[in-house]
Amino acid sequence: MHAVVLVIVLGLPALLITLIVLLVTNQGGPPRDHEATVVAARRHETRISAAAAAASVCSALALGNPAVVTWGPPGVLLGLAPFVAALTFCLARLSGETRWPRPTGEVRSAPLVRRSVRDQGGWRLPLFVGTAVGLAVALVVFGLTAADDGRSVERVVTSAGGVVVETHAAGPYPDWELGGPALVALLLVVGTTVLALRAVTRRPPIGLLSPAQDDAIRRTSAARVLGGAQAWVGLGAAGYLAFAAGALLRVDELAGGLACLLLAVVAFVGSLVVATTALTSRRAGAADGVPRTAPAEPSA
Repeated sequence: MHAVVLVIVLGLPALLITLIVLLVTNQGGPPRDHEATVVAARRHETRISAAAAAASVCSALALGNPAVVTWGPPGVLLGLAPFVAALTFCLARLSGETRWPRPTGEVRSAPLVRRSVRDQGGWRLPLFVGTAVGLAVALVVFGLTAADDGRSVERVVTSAGGVVVETHAAGPYPDWELGGPALVALLLVVGTTVLALRAVTRRPPIGLLSPAQDDAIRRTSAARVLGGAQAWVGLGAAGYLAFAAGALLRVDELAGGLACLLLAVVAFVGSLVVATTALTSRRAGAADGVPRTAPAEPSA
């Protein structure tokens, strides 16, 4: 049974990513006509995004399978599902970035342009980093405030003299057993997201396109990378915060419970909104919160 679980958890994302690479492989290079090149580039970007999204959903469903979630400590694999999905999404995007159409022809020319992950990511990048950091802080706080049994949270009622009158406990609660693996997975998600964004900024310019058009397609790619990562991390954050809120409210920790519940709703709705806004393609010349790139100094 454990072998089957390992095959599903490790093998399925790898298989899906391999299939994505084969599906988006460019066979004949970009067309030589300008308008056809724009259409081909947009189509390639859409195929990468759709394939990466499908692979991430399949990974999440695989970990949510009843035969899988019962393996190991209760709730660990289910809690990791959003982060494994985010990893699959980012790795699929990273694989697709290596298969973009290359300039063709005997003479290849393109202006040198300074690009950075921060510029291409725009306003979505600090939002994603803030969500990841906020979730990491929340998981650490949950681990530190968990009861001795590690699966619940306690509220101790004492008398005026400091004598313990009664103790209330409720669970499940995101302790270190649940939060520790999630922290590691979250770190991996952030790392792969940055790698995917770096691949977007460093891919060769597409032949026959102006710098403005090439930048617009790059901004579309960066927005979709961050939109997918934000959606899955936000879903994971909402799940952990909701579980914590339920346990806190059952022990009458109203302030903490309501705060966690509010943050869960904000993380879930906000992340879905960010992901939705990343679906549309960026137009050439649209700022989208990204500073205009500047030509680099020509090398001697």
